[in-house]
Amino acid sequence: MSGKTKRETVLEIYDREAMGEVGAKEIAVISRALITELGEGGAMTPAEIARVLVDEELPVRFDQIFAMSSPAERYQRLFDRLLSLETLKEAEASISRLDRLCRRFERSGDRAGLRLARKLAIDAKEGAERRASDETRNPSSRAEYSEIAAWLTVWLQTPEAFAQWLELRKSSAEFKRAFPN
Repeated sequence: MSGKTKRETVLEIYDREAMGEVGAKEIAVISRALITELGEGGAMTPAEIARVLVDEELPVRFDQIFAMSSPAERYQRLFDRLLSLETLKEAEASISRLDRLCRRFERSGDRAGLRLARKLAIDAKEGAERRASDETRNPSSRAEYSEIAAWLTVWLQTPEAFAQWLELRKSSAEFKRAFPN
């Protein structure tokens, strides 16, 4: 990483790209260049980038900037209600959605998205483990949460093999005894 500050880098990108009035498109260009040049730690929200430009008395289209979402907000929208682990059927569908999202992140080289998706899975696994050990829950509910935690563990360890593993697991005699429905 260079010794330049984010502020200096924003202004350098603005000059290098010969930007005039800055709207959503220009903010997106600056945002991508910041991450490319400074790494993921170089990310700034659209409002932060606009503030740097306004401080230098550069023209900014605030109507467009305020309509933009920050990377964190975009991830939040992607992850909101992604996982539902109340039943085995919901958990299977949720893990499948999470897996598709992670593959999309991989294809686009989005390491931050991958990291956040893995954190979501880890948090969900820990939540399922807590529910599985909660003695106030009925035994069948505890067993389902224990199974869901195991599924998430396998997905976290070997996502590429998860779908095949899950089909084998669901066809096992042990699974059919534990979850006859």
